[in-house]
Amino acid sequence: MIEINTYIGRKELGTYEENKEAADAFFVPVTSEEALAVIRSISSRNIDRGLNGAIVIQVDQNKLTTLSDWDDLDLLWTGLVIMVLDYLQNGRVGTTYSSINGLEWSIKKVKAKPKDLLLFHSKRPNAFYDGEIESSVSIETKATLSEMEFFHQVVSSAGNFLYLREKDSRTQHLAAFREKYNELKNLVYIQ
Repeated sequence: MIEINTYIGRKELGTYEENKEAADAFFVPVTSEEALAVIRSISSRNIDRGLNGAIVIQVDQNKLTTLSDWDDLDLLWTGLVIMVLDYLQNGRVGTTYSSINGLEWSIKKVKAKPKDLLLFHSKRPNAFYDGEIESSVSIETKATLSEMEFFHQVVSSAGNFLYLREKDSRTQHLAAFREKYNELKNLVYIQ
């Protein structure tokens, strides 16, 4: 089972470290009743700044992306939708690098019977600094997913994000996302 959930950062995320106890203090799901209030609170403090948060992609309790993969949500969602559109248009592969923190996501077709699958790959470069070897360490995750189930989850979750963002007064950055989302939704539901 594939789940894709979007979380909005409640406060400055530069100090966030992945742990269950801190998650509620730092993030609110976009489906929560308090999500719009959090956006409005952020908007009043940061008129021209992005909306930070995370898209958490999980397959059968295994997280492919986590809250530590936070970034500007408008960039993350636009990148994810464009990645899937590219995949659908060329039939083989889709990639995205559209984030401030250097997140890299890709999907690649895996031929299978009775239905095609896709390989989802996530890489977070410089995920943390290892003081012992004095270098940054990246984190990579991969999983094989049901192609159509993934597409439907992307459309559904992107729709939840867009629905919430359209209630916000700062939607000027959403024009490209809205256009690509509608294009993806039409492609996925035609197939």
